[in-house]
Amino acid sequence: MTPKTENLILGIILDMDGVIIDSNPYHKIAWTNFFNKRNVEVNDLIFRDLIFGTSGGEAISTLLNCQFSKDELTAFCEEIDADYRRIVSESVHIEPVSGLIPFLETAVYEKHKIAIATSAPTRNVDLILQKLNLRNYFDLIIDKSLIINGKPDPEIYLKAVQGLGIVKENCVVFEDSISGIGSARNAGLIVIGLTTSHLRDELFSAGVCRCINDFTEITIEQLKNLILTSATI
Repeated sequence: MTPKTENLILGIILDMDGVIIDSNPYHKIAWTNFFNKRNVEVNDLIFRDLIFGTSGGEAISTLLNCQFSKDELTAFCEEIDADYRRIVSESVHIEPVSGLIPFLETAVYEKHKIAIATSAPTRNVDLILQKLNLRNYFDLIIDKSLIINGKPDPEIYLKAVQGLGIVKENCVVFEDSISGIGSARNAGLIVIGLTTSHLRDELFSAGVCRCINDFTEITIEQLKNLILTSATI
């Protein structure tokens, strides 16, 4: 640890799906079940570009080729989320992204502030944090119930920064989706991309400063140096 980084307190903000847990396979099953009931076929391209990283309502309207009321879209999303929770609850192989727990333990030990900023509903967040026994690592959790405008609007990340009480210049976001990266960048934040949903080239094109496959490839000290380097540019 260098003298410049020794007393630097970070705000570390993580998306949940695709960052804390590689939940895409479980979401795919739930979404596929929903559209299969309505005779609509979905593929990996649709998941990547239209569904993942969003609140889901726009994808439903587009794929079903119909404009629905807010209440109707809410009911559809709740149907999908309930199926997702069933799938996750019944799975015995749920694990955090590799390296996450040692990374969080170091961050907590050094007294950095850690938040979740996710488009997922509260019940999904509660289930994942319970399954993985992670809740105590986080100082702040912002989910779908606490925001008006979904990603790529910057609202969720601006609220995370405010809630952590750390200046945004000292905050780093971990994201896996293009819309999420856009949200963080629109909030003026540094973003590190995880390759759970997109290729590295796609993540760099969206505006990340670094890509990792998992948390074994990043350290808190590297985050501090990233902050200091960005401050001098």
